[in-house]
Order: sequence, then structure tokens, then C-alpha cells
Amino acid sequence: MSYLDEYGVADARREKLQKRSLLTLLTVLVVGGVLYLWFKNYTEESRVNQFLAQLERGDYPAAYTFWGCRVESPCPNYDYQNFLEDWGPKSPLGKLRSHRLGRSREKGSGVEIPLVLNDQPEVRLWVEKKDGVLGFSPF
Repeated sequence: MSYLDEYGVADARREKLQKRSLLTLLTVLVVGGVLYLWFKNYTEESRVNQFLAQLERGDYPAAYTFWGCRVESPCPNYDYQNFLEDWGPKSPLGKLRSHRLGRSREKGSGVEIPLVLNDQPEVRLWVEKKDGVLGFSPF
């Protein structure tokens, strides 16, 4: 083996390592970005799923607490009777049997989550990020 047989081998290895490193970094960034977008509203979506699970069980007083209210001390603008008219078994929605969450969107101080409930037209809920209180979407 002569002296010139090794000429350029180290440079080729370095280039190959740089390409591999760059490709790995790019892959990590893309996967990380996709995972971030997929899970960034996970907490708020989980909160809505918990609320809907309470409705499916028929535990309306517990579901009412997700709106930041209690039956003993109802919210001034949304008392328990109004809540039952919107979400109870005698509401236009009826007893909740199925639900599907749409793609959530972060807007300002909260997250808007579209829902399809009992295969009826879409309803949009709002979840405040700071305290997790639910409400109807203002948008």
C-alpha cells in the first residue's frame, strides 16, 4: 500500500459523517415538529374527553364542574338548569352515546375544539388554557 492510496479517504469519511449527521438532525426536527403539532393541545383535549365521559355516564353534576361551576354554587350566567337544557338527557342532543373530537385550534388564551356528538352537527367547545374551564366557543 502506497502513501497515495489513503489520499482523500479521511475527507470522504468526514463528508459521509456530515451528511449522516445533517440527515439525522433534519429527521429529528421534522418528527419533533409533527409530534409537537399533534400533541400541543393534548391537555385541553383530554379535559373535553373527561367532560364527555361524565356526560356519557349520566353524572351531570360532575360534568357541570368542568364549566367552573357547582350545583351548590352555580355560575351566574350559566346555572345548572341551563346546563341540563344544553347537555342533559332532555336536551336536543339527548343522552350522549358517542362523540368524536375534531382538530383543535389554539386561539388566544384557549383552545377551540370541534365535536360531533351522537352524529349530529358539530358543536364547538372552548377550553381556557390557564384553568381548564370549558365553555362554548366564542368563534
